[in-house]
Amino acid sequence: MGDPRKIRKKYKTPRQPFDRLRIDHDIKIVGKYGLRNKKAVWKHSTMLRNFRGNARKLLSLDDEDRKVGEQELLGRLQRMGLVSKKATLDDVLSLQIENILERRLQTLVFKKGLATTPHHSRQMIVHGHIQIGERIAKSPSYLVSPAEESLLNFLPTSPFRKSSHKSLPANVFKGKKSADERRGDRRRGPPSRGGPKRRGAPPPKKEAPKPAPKAEEAPLLKVDKKAEEIKEIAEKAEKVVPKKLKDEL
Repeated sequence: MGDPRKIRKKYKTPRQPFDRLRIDHDIKIVGKYGLRNKKAVWKHSTMLRNFRGNARKLLSLDDEDRKVGEQELLGRLQRMGLVSKKATLDDVLSLQIENILERRLQTLVFKKGLATTPHHSRQMIVHGHIQIGERIAKSPSYLVSPAEESLLNFLPTSPFRKSSHKSLPANVFKGKKSADERRGDRRRGPPSRGGPKRRGAPPPKKEAPKPAPKAEEAPLLKVDKKAEEIKEIAEKAEKVVPKKLKDEL
């Protein structure tokens, strides 16, 4: 069975666990690259810290002493695709964590157009749909070298090998509507008279029937006629009855 090996942690936790700026930065990286949790960020940041520490140690040595170590360090980083062939130790010190995350298998599957999102590419890798050459790759955190980048593809037995699969980016974005069309579908209201009815739109509201206008009432003529008759009787009585009788009454 061999000698049991001692499993060690591959990352170091941050010195200030509750630093707000660092937490926000880690959350953005996790969302951008579709990482599982912050441990993946700490793992790659520890790797980057080791590269920088080795570069600082080499810069503190003389030119003759650091020649071999510099070639080894730069050669390893060149094979990983992190620096160019004409890079120096100063270029190693300017590396960021994004440079390492761009070489992950999950990121390259998404950028090559095999998946719609970084989370979708992670699912494809874990389910065994991706191969590098003739080898199945099931680790999303695998760092792909430039020589292996051109060998990324689907397995021959994978259903994603068919160009007509619905989950491929070419077919997903082809059927998507534009922003103006999606905005038009969200508008509510009665459909147009000539066009088809939209699905999900509420039925047109029925207007309540307007009440019929009331007929104008005829003016009250009876009251006016009685008043005129009383006036005429009073005028005739004044002519007939003498003033003395009026006073006695």
